[in-house]
Amino acid sequence: MKTVLLVYLIVCLLAPPSVAQLCPGGGTGFASAVTFDPAWIYGCNTGTSCNGGVSLDNRVACLPVVTLDACAPLPSCGIPLNTASNVWFKFFPTGTTATISCFQNTSLVIGIQAFSGSTCGALTQIGCALSGGPSSGVQLPLSGLHPGTLYYFRIFGSAGPVSQRTGIYCFCGTTGLNNIVLPDIITGFSGHAGGNGIELNWDVAAAAGGDLFEAERSTDGISFVQAGKGIQYAPLRYRFNDAAPAGGTNFYRIRHLLPGGRYDYSAIISVQSDPPKSFVLVPGGGELKITSADACQATLYDAWGRPIQSFRLETGSNLISTRSLASGVYFIRAAGHSAAQKFFLSH
Repeated sequence: MKTVLLVYLIVCLLAPPSVAQLCPGGGTGFASAVTFDPAWIYGCNTGTSCNGGVSLDNRVACLPVVTLDACAPLPSCGIPLNTASNVWFKFFPTGTTATISCFQNTSLVIGIQAFSGSTCGALTQIGCALSGGPSSGVQLPLSGLHPGTLYYFRIFGSAGPVSQRTGIYCFCGTTGLNNIVLPDIITGFSGHAGGNGIELNWDVAAAAGGDLFEAERSTDGISFVQAGKGIQYAPLRYRFNDAAPAGGTNFYRIRHLLPGGRYDYSAIISVQSDPPKSFVLVPGGGELKITSADACQATLYDAWGRPIQSFRLETGSNLISTRSLASGVYFIRAAGHSAAQKFFLSH
């Protein structure tokens, strides 16, 4: 028995810790609203699922009160008779925009309703969104926010079946929410398209508390990927050149890494890239067929914007081998144009 117990203890000690689950995580009413904790989304692997994020629970065992709090107006999204089990949160925005994103770990038709105001009965709805079903996530973009002002939102369920009004969920993909008023560290954040891609520029305060700044890119303003590290070119001034932006509108934010593994974000900006060079991509069979309208130099980039290969495209049909490339997302950009065309390889 002692040997078995010892083995059990060793296995428990070596096993990775499970993701924390909060019950319910938010306040059971407006008066007990819980301040949003950015640590809930630090472990998220993506902005499209609960993979790695902290889970929260509004099921009956965690939230006995199922009726909606009358301190706020009824949600404009969803059917009032189907709404139940609201959990309350409050936050300080890091900029003028924010996105509250939720995904379910159980069958739950989840809703988000956000408010300005600070007293019961005097709240004004500034946004409302409801998931399309019991397994699809929901995002609520907010704009016109004032950094330093406290805002509120509640998570609720809204479905015909009572069982789909409560469940387990997470905040993966959420941006622009903090639990404190952040100092104005990143200022003058701007971007413009040019012949070498999209160039980002920003200034930082002298008391930034760290000098590592990373640019992140998105095509929808919700899910971001790392584009690269900022380069300091003058005291308190940084820039980054995104060599492989997508065609159309690109969204960017700056992640400021702080001591102790913490970080905060800048506001999100959008930059319009110019139209891509006129060529058509057709991947398949270990080759990439590129039909180009004219002769030009082109560069192949990986999903993070790192150059892999440069080659010349002739007018008409061109064949580029892809046998040495791993499966994944890639971009091709023609010289003299900031936009890139994206394609996916699957071997």
